[in-house]
Amino acid sequence: MLLLLILAVFLMPAAEGEAKEVPDDFGERIENMIREHKIMTERLIAAWEHQREEINLLAEVIYHENWHTDKEHLAAYYTGAVVMNRVRSGAWPDTVKAVLYQKGQYSTTKYFYTKELPAEVYDMARDIYKNGTPDVPENVIFQAMRPLGKTWKKVNTDYFCYG
Repeated sequence: MLLLLILAVFLMPAAEGEAKEVPDDFGERIENMIREHKIMTERLIAAWEHQREEINLLAEVIYHENWHTDKEHLAAYYTGAVVMNRVRSGAWPDTVKAVLYQKGQYSTTKYFYTKELPAEVYDMARDIYKNGTPDVPENVIFQAMRPLGKTWKKVNTDYFCYG
């Protein structure tokens, strides 16, 4: 957009009686702007692809860990919260992928991408990824079939615990 504006200014005819001068380095300036625009576009695309992968992985763990364990999908929501709390904690890896594939964590990763997930799962994952989970304390970083330290909530057979 900026590039088009600059081109328009330089290529616009001069007012009657005025001389229009094009700087000597005009071509070089335009080439630099194109190069910078391409780099910024590539970075934006890479960031978008990374975010899409992270949301897809969050959806996979939400679904495979316990999407079907309760009608309201609370356990699934809390699972997403635990993963994102770990990502944001500084004590765990800083990506969803690294948290999920860390040794001894989330054995359900072996089922990832084996079936089509409902749109609601992706909606939940996107919401958790982008907006967080303000109703879940940020230090709830464990999910297990038995209490691990102090329990925050229990949904069916899943314990969500403080770290």
